[in-house]
Amino acid sequence: MGNIPKDFVVGPYEEFTVYFYIADDFGVTVGNGKVEAYYRIDDGDWKPAYVRTAAAGENWSLYQSIIHRFYGESQNFYVFYRKINLPGAPPGSRIEFKIAVTDVEGHTSYSPVYSYYVANPGGPKVLIVDPSVEAMAFEKSLDSLMTQFNVSRSFYHYNLSDFEAVAEPLTKLKPWMLAEHHWEGLAKYYNIKIVSPDELSDALQSFQPQVVILSNLWLPEWGLSEDQISALEDYLETHHAGLVVTSGTLFDATNPQHIGSVDEPGLAKLLGLDPLILADAAKGELNLTQASAMVPFISTGYSLVLSEEGPFHGGTVDVDTYSTVGWQYVLSSTHFGIAKRSVSRFASENGLRMREMGESIKNLTGVQFNFSLSASMVLPEVLASMEVTDKGVVMSHNGMVAEIPVERKLLERVRLLHALKGYAPMLLARTSDYSGGILATEGDYRAVYSSVELEAGSAEELSVLKELVDWTLNYEPVQMPEVVILANDIDWGIKGNLLAAELGAFGLSVRHVTADDFEAYKDSRIIVILGGPDAYDGVGGYVRQVLSPGEQSAVRNGERGMFVKTNVWTEGQVVVVLAGQDRWGTGGKTRDYMNGLDQSYLRILATFSASVS
Repeated sequence: MGNIPKDFVVGPYEEFTVYFYIADDFGVTVGNGKVEAYYRIDDGDWKPAYVRTAAAGENWSLYQSIIHRFYGESQNFYVFYRKINLPGAPPGSRIEFKIAVTDVEGHTSYSPVYSYYVANPGGPKVLIVDPSVEAMAFEKSLDSLMTQFNVSRSFYHYNLSDFEAVAEPLTKLKPWMLAEHHWEGLAKYYNIKIVSPDELSDALQSFQPQVVILSNLWLPEWGLSEDQISALEDYLETHHAGLVVTSGTLFDATNPQHIGSVDEPGLAKLLGLDPLILADAAKGELNLTQASAMVPFISTGYSLVLSEEGPFHGGTVDVDTYSTVGWQYVLSSTHFGIAKRSVSRFASENGLRMREMGESIKNLTGVQFNFSLSASMVLPEVLASMEVTDKGVVMSHNGMVAEIPVERKLLERVRLLHALKGYAPMLLARTSDYSGGILATEGDYRAVYSSVELEAGSAEELSVLKELVDWTLNYEPVQMPEVVILANDIDWGIKGNLLAAELGAFGLSVRHVTADDFEAYKDSRIIVILGGPDAYDGVGGYVRQVLSPGEQSAVRNGERGMFVKTNVWTEGQVVVVLAGQDRWGTGGKTRDYMNGLDQSYLRILATFSASVS
C-alpha cells in the first residue's frame, strides 16, 4: 500500500486516490490472476472499487518511495503499479478500503484494511494520539501480511521493515486485546487529526490543537517518552488546551513512564493522580514486583453512572467496553471495597483471560506480570492506606512496612490529594460497582482520565466522550477562594509573611488573621495555620480543634508537623497545619511547605475549589 490519507483524515466530500504496488514471480493479470479492491462507508456493505493502471510518473515522489524499498540486486518477478479512487463523504464518515490480489497459481494476498475519517474542518482542533488505527488495519489481515513479510525477506528482497514493526507485536496479542475506535463520532464535530506517539511533539506545534486525546496507549510500542510528556505539559499550560487520557494509557506494566516515578513524573501528574507515582517504589519495597498498579481489560458489566458535575447532568449509560482499574485509591474505603470485590470476582471468573494477558505482557516486554495479583488491587490498596509524613510516605503490606523518602513538591501534592479524597480529582462518572470511572482536574487547563475505553463503544459511549472533549475545550479560569492564614505575630514575622507572598505570586488572594479575629473566618474554604497545639495568643487552641491528641503529641515530640485536614469547621473546607516544637520549628515547616508549592499543587487546590463551588 503506497499511501493512506495523512493523519487518517480527509476533508468533506473529498475523493482520495490510493496507490499500491504488486510484486509476483509469475504475474497477476493473466489466467486466474486478478486484482480486486473494495471500500465501504460507515460499516456498510463492501463495494468494489475500480482498479486502474497508474503511470510511473503519476505521483512521482510516492512511486520513488515505493521502488526504493527494493534492494539493489536483480529481481526475478513482475511488478504492477495500480490505483483506485475512493468517493467523498460528509463529515463524521468512516471509510475503509482493502486490496486482494490473486496470482496465476491461485495464491491470494491481502492488504491491511485501512480506515480513515472525514473531519469537520470548521470545528475545534482535536489531536488524537492513537496508533491502534493503523494496528487494527494490520490485525484484520495479519496472517496474510506476516506471510508476505516472510517471503519478502527470503525471496523478493523487498524492505517491509516499517510495516513489520507495526504488525509484529500484534502476533503476541489475543484479538480481544484490540478494539476498533470510532473516531467518526468525533470527526462530525471536530477538526481531528490522528497521529502516532512519536509524532506528538511535532503535531502540537504544527496543528496547535485545542484538545489532545491519548487513546489507550498501552502497548510498549505506543509509549510516550519523558521528553514528549514534558512537551505535552508545557503545551497544555501555555495554551490552556484540554487533555483526555483513556483506559490503558496508564498501564504501568508496559509503559511505566506514563505514570512516572519519584524522579521523573509522568502523565499521572498531569491528571492529578500523583499517588500512583509511588506505586513503583512500593513494588520494590513490599515485594510486589509482579503487580501492576493499573490493570486494563476489566469488564464487570455495570452501567456508567454520570454525576451532575462537570459536563454531565446525571443519568446512566450502558458500557460494553473494557475498563482499567487501579484509580480506586481515590475512593472512600467503603466504595473501594465494593470495587475490589467486583473486580476480584471478574478475575476469578475469567482465569483464562488473566493468563493470556500475563503471557502477552511477558512476550512483549519480558516482564513477568501477574494479572490475578494485580486485579486483587493490592497496590491501589497500599496507596489508599499509606501514611504521609513530613519527609515521605509509609506504606505496608502483609506485615512489611516501608518508609519511602519523597521529593518535596511531589510529597506536598500527595499529602494534599491524600486528604482531598472525594474532592480531587473530581469523580465525574463511575460504574455502579466503582470498577470504572471518569476523573477530572481543573486549573490552568482541564484534564480528564477515563478508565473506560469510550472510543471503542457505541454511539451512547461516544456521546460521553464528546461531552468530555467539550468540557476540556471550554476552559475557564477557576475562581479560587481567599486563603486565610491564621498565625500569631511571631510566626507571621518569621515565615508567615513570606508564605503569603509566595501564595500571592501564584495569583492567590491571602488574608492574615489572628486568633482574636478567626471566628469570623472559620468557614473559609482554604485555611493555613502556623503553629502547634501550644502556640501563643490563642492559635494553639484552634490547632487542638484540628489535630487529634496523638497528632498533637507528635508535634510536641518533634515527630510530625505537617498536616492537611478537610471539613474541620464546615463542609468543603481544607485546613493545612504547619507546626513545630517551637517558633523556629514552625518556621522550618513553613519553609518546607513553600518549597513544595508549584503550579501542579495549585491545580489540585483549583480542582478542590471547583468541586465544592
